[in-house]
Amino acid sequence: MFKQFIARIGLKKIFIVAIGLNLALIIIGVFYLLRSYNNIIVKPNQPLANTSSTPTPTPTPDPLAPYAILLLGYGGGNHEGGLLTDSIIVARVEPRNQKIILISIPRDLWVPLPLDKDSTTNFKVNAAYAIGSDDRQYPDKKIEFTGPAGGGQMAKTVISQVLGFNINYFVAVDFQAFIRIIDNLGGISVNVQKTFDDFLYPIEENINETCGKSDEEIAALTATLSGQKLDEQFTCRYETLHFERGLNVMDGTTALKFARSRHSLTDGGDFNRTARQKLIIDAVRQKIININFIPKIIPLIQTLSSHLQTDIEAKIMEQFIAKYSQLSQYQISSLALTDQNVLENGISSNGQYVLLPKAGENNWTQIHQFILDPTLLTPTPTIRPSPKPLPTS
Repeated sequence: MFKQFIARIGLKKIFIVAIGLNLALIIIGVFYLLRSYNNIIVKPNQPLANTSSTPTPTPTPDPLAPYAILLLGYGGGNHEGGLLTDSIIVARVEPRNQKIILISIPRDLWVPLPLDKDSTTNFKVNAAYAIGSDDRQYPDKKIEFTGPAGGGQMAKTVISQVLGFNINYFVAVDFQAFIRIIDNLGGISVNVQKTFDDFLYPIEENINETCGKSDEEIAALTATLSGQKLDEQFTCRYETLHFERGLNVMDGTTALKFARSRHSLTDGGDFNRTARQKLIIDAVRQKIININFIPKIIPLIQTLSSHLQTDIEAKIMEQFIAKYSQLSQYQISSLALTDQNVLENGISSNGQYVLLPKAGENNWTQIHQFILDPTLLTPTPTIRPSPKPLPTS
């Protein structure tokens, strides 16, 4: 009967129908992907146009022009200061030179934020995304710094001033999105540069535990100690981390701990943490190159709409994906703004520890020159021994 059916409609028609079904499935898949992706896109509010000025022609876009993407990582959820950004990295892509420069911005950098239409107030740069996202407490911001995209737009504007070039796009992810992305990739292999321990990594669910101390004891400790000395009195709020030098396979939770740790005696502080965050980015890039990651995007994006934001429109993302094989071949270099080059330690007018430009508060000239000098770039190391397996317990 089946042979008779084949004979009746013909092999050619069956072939055409099969092709049609495959194309339909591809179209449905692409449509579903774009619909899911649209859930994480935020559109910036546009400032009112100046109708009195004479319009100027739009120049023809240069397809090889450099562009920059601001990458922001924040706690989200129930984390204290959930929208303060723990990680601030700018990826500057230069198609003409076939290179990508990862520029790390320390979260304690003291910068002017436009809290209203006419003036600025200095804050640590990690507050830019939080303040831009908060229209209730900061109702007088310019319109472009309001709405769902306000946080990303404020961070882009301020960090563009610091670096001396325009930042085109931003991507902001919270800790849950970070964990899910890496787990969805099947884990990553990270080249740990040095062995270190961190005895004070916070356990989020224990952050308010008294550790058996009375209210009177806590009040006395709080009155006499601060910072790490105070933290050390509440050991039940923290866990110990240990990482061995060399290539380590990490799941999402382990990678987050590696990226956030800052209390190690040998690899602590924000500058070392920033260096580790760039190792994570390189490991993610390598994993994406080595696997067919496109099928993993659809189920992942469905779960990230409340944990990930970007102003990269779908049509732009399509172009990035189409060019991914080219981008994966670009040379990646790293540049960090630290107190060893263009910054210095300082105390703000309200008593906070901050980082200031060596050229003076809000003077970014030296930083602009530093970024333009290619001899100061450090190539990202690539070491590929056999990775250590994930721990079984």
